[in-house]
Amino acid sequence: MPQSIAWRLQMWHAAILVSVVVGLCTAWFLQARRARLNEIDAELTSAARVLDGSLRGFDLRGFDTTERPLNELLAADDHLRLSLPRELADRRDNQPEPYFGIWLEDGRQLKSERLPEGFSLKPSQSQPEAPERDGPNAILREVRIVGPAGSLILVGRDIGSEIAELNRLALRIAAFAMLILAAGLCGGWWLARSVLRPIAAISDAASRFSAADMSPRINVVETESELGQLATILNDAFDRVERSFDQQRQFAADASHELRTPLAVIQSQIELALKRERTSEEYIKTLTTCSSASERLSDLVESLLTLARLDFSSQPTERVSVRVDLVAARCIDLMRPVAQQAEVNLRSELEPAIVSGDPKQIERVIFNLLKNSVAYNRPHGEAVLSVAIVDSSVELILRDNGIGISESDLAHVAERFYRADKARSRVHGGSGLGLSIAQGIIANHGGTMQIASQLDQGTTVTVHLPLASTLSDNHSNDRDASNPKGATTPHTTPLQAGQ
Repeated sequence: MPQSIAWRLQMWHAAILVSVVVGLCTAWFLQARRARLNEIDAELTSAARVLDGSLRGFDLRGFDTTERPLNELLAADDHLRLSLPRELADRRDNQPEPYFGIWLEDGRQLKSERLPEGFSLKPSQSQPEAPERDGPNAILREVRIVGPAGSLILVGRDIGSEIAELNRLALRIAAFAMLILAAGLCGGWWLARSVLRPIAAISDAASRFSAADMSPRINVVETESELGQLATILNDAFDRVERSFDQQRQFAADASHELRTPLAVIQSQIELALKRERTSEEYIKTLTTCSSASERLSDLVESLLTLARLDFSSQPTERVSVRVDLVAARCIDLMRPVAQQAEVNLRSELEPAIVSGDPKQIERVIFNLLKNSVAYNRPHGEAVLSVAIVDSSVELILRDNGIGISESDLAHVAERFYRADKARSRVHGGSGLGLSIAQGIIANHGGTMQIASQLDQGTTVTVHLPLASTLSDNHSNDRDASNPKGATTPHTTPLQAGQ
């Protein structure tokens, strides 16, 4: 048996359709047959009642057959005239005339007309008030009732014409049923193919979709149907996969470019130093340049590893209670020398707030945000970091009055390796991964980050993290029980500026 869904649907549809059509047509024919036979039985019963009424005026038990035969007595008595009703006796359309017979209680025949040849009555066949449904002959219909003085009245007629008419009706019903079945099966096959046609389109598009060619899409015709909705969802999934592959390709290209730069610096400095003898100062300068390039390379590799870990895991690797205000205070102390050199004033407005997460990752987020705020500020500018509890979340806001971000670049600043033409140039030494890492860490902690900025007016970064259930000082790594709530004692955990 074919295993396709179309054939299965067709077989089930055919089975149900055949059952329903055959059942309805059979019921139709049986009802028509029953109605016609009941009509004949009613006519015959009415005629038998007429004969019964004609017999009730006579004393049938007083007939004495010892002196004369019964037929001679009937012929001599002018008052006992038995005949069928005119409306039953007058048959039209060449239909056979009905027959009847009357028998006394002792089995003697009182009168009969047109009885079939070879007809014989068995006493066991008489059932008072119960018409017999089929006579001795298959096409004879008879009714027997008990008359006066225990007599038996039988009325019947040939129903061959009615049987032939019912047979013709059966043929018409069968033809009608076949027509319905043919139309239903054809319609069911067409409907099944129409319904399942989108599945073929989905299969075709999915089979052609590959890393080499991600352009195939499903042609969605009926978006209101379930399959249309499925096609829309799959098209969206294909779009996300294509965007992800494009981002991966772009990421690989950008990472290769970023890695090539410090490696090229190191290689060129070494080749230059090896061409001839150098003084000690020149060697020191070359090694210093190589060291700076190596540090940049190490910073970039560490950032790439962080992004890889964030992409691989949707949850932070460590879950402890983290005092965000203390982490923010430590990051400000670490960034203060850099800010003083850039002539940027750092201020903080910190309230005690605890989240559940990885303290090192949260520290990296705050440090990266502070680094960007200082790097892209202006001389004598200002950056203000605030931590507060708002509703059921910890709100961290960093405001600065630096050079800002243009509206066209604002939607892309969190993309990997993205740099705006002016504000994110390589002059500041960034790799373009800081905001991407921050956004990934915040998302893994169940938080959100929004960036609002206007060119030449400043930038505001707002971070929301879920608030821990209790404010507790029982956490690891950088917690000091002697510090009062809200203290901003600096911590000296080293953190590379590029991370």
